[in-house]
Order: sequence, then C-alpha cells, then structure tokens
Amino acid sequence: MKSKLRLFALMFLGVLLSVSCSKKEEGGSGGDGGNGGDGGEIPTATYGWKLTSWNGGTAIDGYVYLQFADDGTFTLYQQIGESTKAGYERLTGTYVIENDPDSNRIISGRYSDDTPWKDTYIIETWTDAEIRWRAVSDAAVSIYTWSEIPDYVTASSVSTTSRSAVPEQRFL
Repeated sequence: MKSKLRLFALMFLGVLLSVSCSKKEEGGSGGDGGNGGDGGEIPTATYGWKLTSWNGGTAIDGYVYLQFADDGTFTLYQQIGESTKAGYERLTGTYVIENDPDSNRIISGRYSDDTPWKDTYIIETWTDAEIRWRAVSDAAVSIYTWSEIPDYVTASSVSTTSRSAVPEQRFL
C-alpha cells in the first residue's frame, strides 16, 4: 500500500514539474536572452519584448515591440511619432552582441537597408523577464519586458517600402 502511495505521489510531482517547465519554454528566454551569454533559447515568433520604459519614464508617443532570432536577426514593430495613425511599421535587420572589457556587453545592429541603428547600447541586464540597456551616446535607458506580441501588431504591420521611412524615425 505504501509503495502505491509513493508511486502516486511521484507521478503527481512529475505532472506538476512538467506543467511548470512547459510554461517557461513558452514564455521565457531562459538565462540571459540567448546570444547574450551563457544560454537559453531566443523568443519564439509569437513572443518578444515590449518597450515599457524609455529614458527614465514611459513618455514615448506610441509602442515598440522587438524580437530577436538565434541567427542574429531582429524584427522591430514600431508605432511612434507620426506613424501612430498608420499602424505598426515592421523593420528587420541584424544584430550583434559583443563583450566589451569596459562596459560588459554591448548590442548594435543594422537594418535590412544597411542603415545602422542610431546608437550602440550597453546591456545592463538581460533576464527572462526584462532587458535593460543604455545608449552609449546619450545614456538614455530603454527597458523591455517579456511580452506576447499581439496578432494585430504583426498582421497589420506596414512595410518600410510602402511609405517613406526616415531613419531618424526609427526607434533603434
């Protein structure tokens, strides 16, 4: 009787552990965001990072979502400034995370049209729940939180080729 009870308890514990682990795989980046360090997977296509704070507050006219892929590419969905009336703009490109002896790790990137990001960023933290990085040029801090990207953001995005995209209007 005791062995059956132990077996049942072990099976129940196994079910609980598998449920909690499956949530982690679906919604977390594991470790410190994949390419940024010691491991973990990169967010899936339906998850990414939402800008929640910029330069000490949340005062940004619009919304920004960001996805990183393990092949060194990114997708940025932005609805900022004048573009808030036109839906989300989808921008793609490549990124690189490098170790810098003075400031830990830095991230930089280029858009698909070969325009560089407007800045290089020092990665202050990159956890399962939050990315915090600081612009090298003006020390503006951006905080992104792990978030599901709504379907209306990805489905109704406007490509950069369908309207004139001025590089100064790009968030990164």
